[in-house]
This record gives sequence, C-alpha cells and structure tokens, in this order.
Amino acid sequence: MNRLETIPILACLVGSFSFAVWGAYFQAYKPPIEATPGYVATGTVVQQNAQTLVLDTTPCDDREKQIVIFHSPFGTKDTDPISCPGGKTFQRITANQG
Repeated sequence: MNRLETIPILACLVGSFSFAVWGAYFQAYKPPIEATPGYVATGTVVQQNAQTLVLDTTPCDDREKQIVIFHSPFGTKDTDPISCPGGKTFQRITANQG
C-alpha cells in the first residue's frame, strides 16, 4: 500500500471513531434541572453553600448523570443511603425548592 491509498483509509477510521465518541457523549448528556418552587428531589450532594445546592439524583449511574440545582430558599432533610451494584454506598438527602 502506498501513501495515497493509506491516507483515505486512516481518515475514514479516525472519522468513524470521532463520530462514535461524540455520539455517545451527546446521547448520555442530560442538562441540569433548575428546581422551581415546589420541586423535590433526592440525591447525593455534589456542591452546597448558603445560596446553592447541587444534587446528583443518579449516583449509581455513571453514564447518564442527572443533576438538579436548587437556589435559596431551599430545605433539606437526610434520607436513607443508597447502595449501588458496584458496592459503593452514598448518603442522600431530599431537597425541596421554596
């Protein structure tokens, strides 16, 4: 095989791979949910301060994360932990948007 035959083959392989990677990324991505008044969700705390709470409502699913963002005022209470199939256990809370 000479260089002129090799370049189109490599271009096809690289292009196919890039398409597969980007396709998987966009398929698994879910935009975060902005909590509105009355919204309630249970999950693990990703980040929390006085003004904002970020919850991961799918801690056991590494492929399709769902994030919920609460802004002050919001309330929280401890919830039972969740045990994932891989053996990890996460403490969860339930939050409600005021």
